[in-house]
Amino acid sequence: MKTQRRSNQEGSLYKDHGAWYVRYREHGAKNPVAHRLASTEDYPKRSEVIPLKKEFMEGVNRTANVPNAGTTIVDFFENVYLPAITGRLKRSTVKGYKDSWRCHIKDRANGRVRDFRTVDGESLMTEIETANKTETEDLAHGTYQHIKVTLSAMFTFAKRKGIYDGVNPMTGVHIPKGKKHGRKRLAYTLEEVEKHLELFSGKQPIVISTEDGPYTPEISQGVVRAVIGVAAFAGLREGEIRGQWWEDDDGDILNIRRSVWRTYLNDETKTHEDEDDPGVVPIIEPLRVLLDAVKPETASGWIFPNTIGGALDLDNLADRIIKPVLRANGLQWKGWQAYRRGLATNLKRLGIPDTVIQAILRHTDVGTTQRFYIKTVREDVKDAMKQLEREIHRAAVVQQPEPTGLVN
Repeated sequence: MKTQRRSNQEGSLYKDHGAWYVRYREHGAKNPVAHRLASTEDYPKRSEVIPLKKEFMEGVNRTANVPNAGTTIVDFFENVYLPAITGRLKRSTVKGYKDSWRCHIKDRANGRVRDFRTVDGESLMTEIETANKTETEDLAHGTYQHIKVTLSAMFTFAKRKGIYDGVNPMTGVHIPKGKKHGRKRLAYTLEEVEKHLELFSGKQPIVISTEDGPYTPEISQGVVRAVIGVAAFAGLREGEIRGQWWEDDDGDILNIRRSVWRTYLNDETKTHEDEDDPGVVPIIEPLRVLLDAVKPETASGWIFPNTIGGALDLDNLADRIIKPVLRANGLQWKGWQAYRRGLATNLKRLGIPDTVIQAILRHTDVGTTQRFYIKTVREDVKDAMKQLEREIHRAAVVQQPEPTGLVN
């Protein structure tokens, strides 16, 4: 049986309380609804507002037979869009969309999906900026960007479902300047990395001093050194370090096939490397020494496991072990990403071209060409890492561990 199409509506134009409205019926609804078109101050004559009515009703008629065509933005995001992306997108991505929605968008997202226009997106962003900006505080520019991305992704989905017709309304919406960065983007110098490795250079158990007395973590100094080495000398992201298996270690390269976010394993990384199409990073000799020092005779599974067989929690490792040791020695913990930034900075200091550094860090900014460089491990990438290797050797920062005093 064919679905009967609803005949096109013209809508009924009327004026009320200083504004022009059009009255029409939503598909399947018993009672008519009204939509505000414009103020009578801006459009004093009836003839002037008729084109607005016509444009609006054309949109209503185009989506008349689409399920949920008249859904509100709130209902659509929470009851249609979120269920659709949960399980399909990465959990971290979904969480980011949820956070933007909950913290900044939900209470300001009025009206129906179908009726939303670019000017509404502009007004919403301005309202968010006004609510969060003071003389001393503001949201980070990246936060505003993510708010726009969240809405843009929702409208892209709505367009695919036939609920929104036309160009994505967030296209062209201005992103407030905000703070340059939500937090400082710090980087470790090569000298700082050397000091970190030196602090965990012994073979005896680690001892951490606390207000309640000393305690001894189950992790060895060698494992801490190897984790720092992968972060600083291979430039892997935190989730990618956690996702490394011994099977990814080919001797002279690390294959980047997966990442771990919280307790969830992602079978691809941020730059979409996976089992069939892994990213690769050359293993320089100092990193080889650090990995071999902790490599078991029968090497398989996680390179950095926790005590129950899962991936090691690097934030927990930093909080319980690395931070106290650095603090006791007058050093600042700048975060795991600072090792990755440090690698880029140290290579830049050696005169390595920016495009080569991007290839080593596997950034997607340079698109298809960038991914090609990664897969073939181009010669200039190898040469760059060799230069870093020679620099480290000159400083003699990575040797076979020798017994030292207790870490405290």
